[in-house]
Order: sequence, then structure tokens, then C-alpha cells
Amino acid sequence: MCAQAVLRTVMAAIVSVAAITIANAAEVTLRLGTAVFESHPAHDGAVKFRDNVRRLTNGAVEVQIFPARQLGDIKELVEGVQFGTVDISITTSSAVADLAPGVEALQLPWLIDSYSHLARLAQTPEAVALTAPLEKYGVICLAILEGGEHHFLSNRKIATMDDFKGLKTRVFPVRLHLDVWRAIGVNPTPMAYGAIYSALETRTLDAVDINISSIFAEKYYEVAKKVTMTGQFFWPEVLLINKKRLEGLKPEYQAAIKQAAKEAIEPQIMAAEASEVKDREELVKLGVTFDEVSPAMKAEMRKAVQPIYQTYTAKDPLIPPFVAAAERLRLTSKAGQ
Repeated sequence: MCAQAVLRTVMAAIVSVAAITIANAAEVTLRLGTAVFESHPAHDGAVKFRDNVRRLTNGAVEVQIFPARQLGDIKELVEGVQFGTVDISITTSSAVADLAPGVEALQLPWLIDSYSHLARLAQTPEAVALTAPLEKYGVICLAILEGGEHHFLSNRKIATMDDFKGLKTRVFPVRLHLDVWRAIGVNPTPMAYGAIYSALETRTLDAVDINISSIFAEKYYEVAKKVTMTGQFFWPEVLLINKKRLEGLKPEYQAAIKQAAKEAIEPQIMAAEASEVKDREELVKLGVTFDEVSPAMKAEMRKAVQPIYQTYTAKDPLIPPFVAAAERLRLTSKAGQ
């Protein structure tokens, strides 16, 4: 083993021992699971939250992070938090759409303009209200974070709407995403997150609706090389905690956990943007190309999904106030420029 490898092994052991020592010293230990690797923005959110909790409780509450599906894939993590086998998770908002239908508003196509727009919007009462129904299922959403704006990864150039036609495209298995991509013209193919790489490699899948940081973190660049910058929606992540677990803690710890989540929102979302810029630079070095979408094609895409947009806006009484808040913040941002 080379000297560098030995050093890495020693350092990993030291970090492991340090984490165990901190956890043993804590009065309360909470397990937080994610389905993503440590280079993903959601993991950064977990770290920020953990550090805030540690600071605000003076080390009395420790959050142990289990990334990369160690505690289960997306569906298993949501169910784990719901039933109490997992204390906390950060997972895509789409994964809780069946429990809280209003959260679909977070991914209405082309509603949110930028990371800074999302960072402001995520903290509004209208955004918080979207996740409130989760409490009926034993889950509390502590914060809305971000996993990265989504684009279109494939092995072919997409220059017109016709180029989308029939492409077998991995889409997260929720109604909104399926409806959006059917309107665009692809063949939407629901699939577990962990199965994407092999499906692209074997060409049983043509494309993926995905964010740039995941392309890098999951090494999809090894099996697909072209990104069309469609920017259809952001990928809000929800920081979830089991309701009974939270309410079983001392009141001061409950307050600290809620404050820790709130303080993580804007720094995490803006860090996700910075991570995307860095990862894009690295992907270019690895041979990935990024093609911008022409204004004319973007207008066609917006027109194709407009009926869906209208249908989903009317689905839940919590959605129109959220859309109005998004529009209001957009206008405020433009006025301030």
C-alpha cells in the first residue's frame, strides 16, 4: 500500500473514531439517512444541519449521517421516517407527493427562476404550508432544501422537440413528472435511483431527467455524455423527521433542531448552485457536452406543458397561494435589479 493510501486509511479511522466519540458523549443520537453520495448537495444539507444541531445544543444532540442508501433507497427512507425506523432523512420532495399532494407545486415546470429565487421562496409561509399535511402521517418537514436544477442527460444531441420523441427516459415515478415528460414527447420510464447507471450502460434507457451534481456524483458521465440544459424544474429536497421522535425530546432540543434546519436553508441552496458550477467544469473535462436550449424551443416546451400546469395548480388549495408567492418574489427580484 502506498504512503498516500495508508494516510487516507489512517485519517478515515481517525474520523470514524471521532464520530463515535462525539455520539457517545451526546445525550441524544439521531440517525439521518440519504440516498445520495457525499458529493451531492443533499449531503451538504445534512452536514450543515448536523453541525447546526451540534452547535445549538452544545453537543447534547448528535446527528449521525448515513449517505449513499445505507439506510435504504428513497422510498424506503420516507417509509422509515414515517414508521420510526429512521429518525431523519433528506429526500426529494416528489417522494412525499402521495402524502402531501401540494408539494408538487415545488416542481411545476419553469415556475422557479433561480437558486436565489428558490432560497427565498422555500422560507415563505406558503412553501411551509405545502408540507404541513405530512404530520397526519407521523412526519414533520423541518426544511425545504435543494438537490439541483434538472436537465436532460442522454447520448444524443437534442436540438428540436422532435428529438425527444420516444426516448426511454428515466423519470421519477410521480404523476407530475410523468405528465410533464409525456407532454414533451419522451417515453417516461420510472426506475429506482440506484438502477439508473446500469440501465444507461446497457442502453435499456436512453436518457435521464437529472441534475448536474448527480451526473458527477453517480458517475453517469461514464455512460452518457450529452446534457441538454432544459432546466424544467428544480429538485427540492425535504428534511424530514419522525414526529414522535422529535416530540419525545426535551422542548429545548426540539426548538434547537427546528432552528438548525431553518438556518441551513439558504446556505445549502446557494451552496448547491456553487456545487453545480464546479461539477459542470469537472464534467466538461471528462468529455460531457452541455447544449443550451434555444428560446424558440424553450417556448415550445412551455407551451406543451401549459395544460398540465393549469391542471396541477387547481389540484390542491395550497398550490395557488404558493404560485402567487413565487410570482411575487420573481417580480420583487426583477424590480430590485
